[in-house]
Formats: sequence, structure tokens, C-alpha cells
Amino acid sequence: MKWWDLEIDGRTLSMAHLHPFDEVYQVDGQALTVKFDFGFHCFTDDKGNGKLLKYGNEKRYFCADRYHCSTQITEYIQKRFFAGLVVPYYVENNQRYFCMDLHDYAIFFSIRKPNGTTNLLKVRIISAYEVDQWGRGMLPKGRPHNVRYVLEMRNSGKSV
Repeated sequence: MKWWDLEIDGRTLSMAHLHPFDEVYQVDGQALTVKFDFGFHCFTDDKGNGKLLKYGNEKRYFCADRYHCSTQITEYIQKRFFAGLVVPYYVENNQRYFCMDLHDYAIFFSIRKPNGTTNLLKVRIISAYEVDQWGRGMLPKGRPHNVRYVLEMRNSGKSV
């Protein structure tokens, strides 16, 4: 998903930092291409404090704090993602998601292996935002896994 720039309160906000990009990682002795893209929740919330935005059937509000955090996410991914730890969890639609807790920053994402592909995964960043100390207890709990291991398992078609 390629996001277009936003017009908020008479200002144009660039969304170029949320354009899809690829990273190649060495996993299990092979070059694995991971395609990253970013969801609507990376710059919106449901608190009603900003401009109402629509994407498909979903309506949420522009969130200046999430937008600011989103400007850092590509750098986080490029520098910390592959060496990080993630906690797998399920949400109400029985979909498997992952949470990466980077001290004061949480990234929520899904990993999909497109049918008929070799050494290719798609990671959708669902949401990413700063986590206040009081909110740490609401992050998903569970046994953390190395991202390298999770990518290896997903590339071989296995769930974690």
C-alpha cells in the first residue's frame, strides 16, 4: 500500500516514509526478501482528536503522535528488526500477529508467505507507536522469539 500525502489543518504531511520497501536477510543460509508495507493505524487512532480519515470501510482519526512515530519506523526496521525479539499473539479474527517491543516503541505486524513463492515474505506493519510506562502492561504477553527464527519458520510455511 502506497500512502498519498495528507492535508491536515492546511499543511501537507508527507507520507513517503510509509511507502513499501524491501529488505534482504540471510536466513537459514539463503537470501530471504521481506517486503514491508504499512497500515492505516500507523498514523491514525480512534480517539476522535484529529481529522477524520477513511480507508476502505474503516474510519479513524489522524493522530499527530502516531504520525510522528511513523516517521521513525523505517529506520527502526532497517536497524533493529532482524536482530529483535517478537511475541506472537492472536486477535479476535484468529489472525496471528506479532509485537516487537523496542523499549518505548511497539510495532505490531503480520507476516504472510504468498502462495507459490520462494524466499519471499510480506510483512504488514499494522501499527507502531510509543508506549508510555502505564501502557506496558497492555502489550501482548508470551514467550519472545528471535525475528530470524520467526522469518525462517514462516518462509518454510510453518506458524510460530
